[in-house]
Amino acid sequence: MNSYKLGFSLLVAIAITLAYWYGKPDTPATPSQSVATVAHLDTPNTAARLPFAASIPLTATAQKATQGIAPPTSTAITGLLAKLDPLLSEIHTILLEISSLQQLLYNPYDPYQQADEAMREAYQPRLDALSERLDTLFLQAKNISIPLAQRAVWEQVLNLGLDDPASSQALSIMSNTLDDALFKDMLSVLAAAGEHSGLARASLAFSILLPPETRYYDGNVNAATVQRATPRQQYIKDFLEMQFPRETDPEVLRAYLEIYRTMSQDSHGLVSAEQFAQQLENLRVHLNPDYYFNFRLQQQKLTDPNTDVAALLRDINSTAMPPEERRSIITLFSNSIFMELSPNAAEANVNKVIPEQHRQLLLQYLDNALAQPTLQDRYSLSEYGTQRYTMELLKYREQADAVYYQRIVDSKTLAEQVGLILGAQMAGVPVMDKLQNNAALRQRLTAQLQQPNLSADARSALQDALSMITPESPMPTEPDYVSEPVPDSDSPVLQSPGY
Repeated sequence: MNSYKLGFSLLVAIAITLAYWYGKPDTPATPSQSVATVAHLDTPNTAARLPFAASIPLTATAQKATQGIAPPTSTAITGLLAKLDPLLSEIHTILLEISSLQQLLYNPYDPYQQADEAMREAYQPRLDALSERLDTLFLQAKNISIPLAQRAVWEQVLNLGLDDPASSQALSIMSNTLDDALFKDMLSVLAAAGEHSGLARASLAFSILLPPETRYYDGNVNAATVQRATPRQQYIKDFLEMQFPRETDPEVLRAYLEIYRTMSQDSHGLVSAEQFAQQLENLRVHLNPDYYFNFRLQQQKLTDPNTDVAALLRDINSTAMPPEERRSIITLFSNSIFMELSPNAAEANVNKVIPEQHRQLLLQYLDNALAQPTLQDRYSLSEYGTQRYTMELLKYREQADAVYYQRIVDSKTLAEQVGLILGAQMAGVPVMDKLQNNAALRQRLTAQLQQPNLSADARSALQDALSMITPESPMPTEPDYVSEPVPDSDSPVLQSPGY
């Protein structure tokens, strides 16, 4: 509570100071600049991140919003803060409890580790109730003052630490409609390498660098008419291009590049595809190989005859990387082919064709990379099923679902059969329906689960596969509704004594 009170006292003091500066009659208004500089982010100290730091508005909208409105007095702001105080105090308490519960349920050092089921059942309802209460309180605080509520929550994020599990939840309720001063302060924290983990800064980047003005268009059709970008969008572009040569953390660079790639597909046209490709090549040395090739693959259409698939595969094969990253790239290819070809991904895919020269190269690549699955590795089982289905899609296209189902049924190896079942969701509803009607297959998996020497991993994989092919129990039927006769409205029983 002391940290909250200290932060809130600082907020009060600075807010009153802000009101004083706004209220000075002899202070001329600072004209808005269409594109603001980002040079102040070079400041090495923390002064630039103090609440309500003086800054030039980034948008003309912000300037217009204050025209014709009397400047707030210190008494008015003090009144607002008095109303906010109980709400912010409870928000602070809730965030601390969420932090404690999240750390009980999830291992902060291994985000992929599953929560203990008993712990989850015990604490998840409380977490859900806290989250709902947090949303309600912040909505009430925003109804009093949006900028003051957002600023206070941001200060609590800094007190908790960006790496705290409750911080991402706090950031999610702030929304991305931020005033310019707060936005710049958050950018200063984002740019401060070494103070927070790469994962935490990457999460912050996604929270604040995709403004609400972003408009996507389908990359398979011509771009929409280019629309004029806002100063905030231009500022984000300038910030990213300034940070690219400075940042070395692969997670943060991946986030920056993902946002930059989004801007290259945005209808405002601030970033071209060529600019993105050049930045990607410049940063390759700092990126994990699977991150780099993921971006490469997103930029190259496998259905385009001019795509140099051979050069891409040679580059992948000649690049040194850990085995898990190489597996990740194989999964990326499988997913990309699925999204390009399978009607289960999009109905329009029925008209798409991967050129024959690409198809043969991709088939050979996936076949050479196919690893035998093991029940001890749940991830490898799913990868195996996904890869196998993609190969059937490349080989047989229209008959891929039928061939894949038959491969499941005919499989004599338990690990392979489980992997194929786990990958069957890519094949769509007809294959899943057939699997759920195959009683013999369910009996085989049920019998295997009775084996006494199964490891925990093997048992979990078998249970997942069995669950997928077990039909859901039908909902209990309710008796048909029979409407009851409604008494005549003139009936004395329904009339109020006053009429």
